[in-house]
Amino acid sequence: MNSLLLFGAAEITLVSIFGVIFLVFLIYYCIVPLKSWFTALFAGCYIPSYRLISLKSRKLNVKDIVSAYIMAKQAKKDISLNEIETLVSSGGNIINVIKAMKMAEEASIKLDYNLACAIELTSGDVFNLVHDAIVSKVVEVKDIRAFTQDDIEIIVNAKFSVKVNINKYLNSLGLEDLKNNVSAWIMENISKTKDHRTLLAEPNQSLLSNLDLRVITQKSMFEMFDINISSVEMGRNLNAESELRQAEKDKIYASIEAEKLKNREEIKEIQMRAKTEEMKSVVLQAEAEVPQAISQAIKEGRFSVMDYYKLMNLQADTALRRAIISDSKKQDDDGDLY
Repeated sequence: MNSLLLFGAAEITLVSIFGVIFLVFLIYYCIVPLKSWFTALFAGCYIPSYRLISLKSRKLNVKDIVSAYIMAKQAKKDISLNEIETLVSSGGNIINVIKAMKMAEEASIKLDYNLACAIELTSGDVFNLVHDAIVSKVVEVKDIRAFTQDDIEIIVNAKFSVKVNINKYLNSLGLEDLKNNVSAWIMENISKTKDHRTLLAEPNQSLLSNLDLRVITQKSMFEMFDINISSVEMGRNLNAESELRQAEKDKIYASIEAEKLKNREEIKEIQMRAKTEEMKSVVLQAEAEVPQAISQAIKEGRFSVMDYYKLMNLQADTALRRAIISDSKKQDDDGDLY
């Protein structure tokens, strides 16, 4: 009986132990990213499970970190897991860094891990930057404007080929600054040109003959290989604009003088009308006094009624003669028209 009890207790203990082991394994499986652990193990890059748990607890991309660590070891790069963690926790893309280092090594460009990380954290695209250091690209600067000494505006577009110098990236000027340097150089040469026709005939010779590429790229992270003027054309003509403005001024002055003359003529005409009206009023006043004078003369006996009728007949006869003369002149004028 005692043996049966002991056997039952041993079975319970054994089952409990296996249950605890299974429970521990289940918890461990839920906590540890086993897929990444096995990937590193089979790739010959063993990573302790507690390190993976630490990465997962800090919400880092465990898969990318493990992949980058494997890539670094396979590429024989001396990069520790701590360095990879530091970069990823800082927001960098470790995969891009490893790929950029491999591409730089294949192109015989010196690029260590610290520099690659610094470039990745500042630019966010170290891989494409290394690509630009291997393959040159063409950059165009458009709409460069300046006036020649004969007051003609010249509009220039320029093209040049550049490569990135990785080792100068962190302490040098970017592409926009290089464009500004090229624009300033071309504008200075345009302003030194005496005759715009020479510049239009030979733009490269006129604008780029004294261009020193090393001076232009001295403080830049780029290396320039060639430069040429892609297009050149005339813009504003200050001489023509000056003549046009002078002509407009002359036109305005002439218009003002004509207006003054017109005003003087109108003033004269108004004055003449005023004088005419004044004379008419004097005549009307005199004519108004005639009947009174006749009436007074009749009363005083100096003028008889018969004299008055004779005067009226004389006025009527005169008016009739004037009317006849006016009609004859009108008929003569109508006859001339035909």
